[in-house]
Amino acid sequence: MTTQWHLEMRNKNRDEIIHSAQELFLELDVSGVGIKDICAKAGVSRVTFYKYFNSIDELAFEVQIKVMDEMNSYMNEHVTLNGSGREKLEALLSAWAEFAKQHPNHFKYIGYFDHHYRDRYPNEELAERYRQSIDKSRGEFPLSVLLREGISDGSIRRDLNVNEVGATIYETMLSLLQRMTSRGEIIKKEHQIETSAIVKTALSMVLRYVQ
Repeated sequence: MTTQWHLEMRNKNRDEIIHSAQELFLELDVSGVGIKDICAKAGVSRVTFYKYFNSIDELAFEVQIKVMDEMNSYMNEHVTLNGSGREKLEALLSAWAEFAKQHPNHFKYIGYFDHHYRDRYPNEELAERYRQSIDKSRGEFPLSVLLREGISDGSIRRDLNVNEVGATIYETMLSLLQRMTSRGEIIKKEHQIETSAIVKTALSMVLRYVQ
């Protein structure tokens, strides 16, 4: 019982640190937040902080991994097991857009993270852990799998370079949704168009291209 209680408290403290860091990073950007700020918001001591994380960088990566895990899990859950490769791709992209609509701060954080680590990651250990976590969280429906499935069943054209097109779709969607969630109101005023219409058009362009 005591062991279980300590384990639950450890998990609670760690989760609270991650949650508090995510809120502060969104408010002040990664570069504007210190360990003291996070400890104060989470209600923990610096000693407790260092039980879980060695640095702000490690914590920022943990928040990014959490955000990406939640995004990829949502997408995987909303991809139907039935239908053609193209239909599954459409379901995946639609789920991606819906997730951004429901969780705009996730994409804002991804943008902050990308900007803060725009040139390089702090060290190879964090970089490798991040790559492994992202690969794992993509689950059984990575874009390349759906593209190959579509090529196999005839719903997607055969002349595609699967790796190039998959990477292009992935980076384009992330960039588009980051911008729509971060600057949506400004973009709406500038173009007199709802951001949802821009996202819908982008999805249609992708699906037409691969067909």
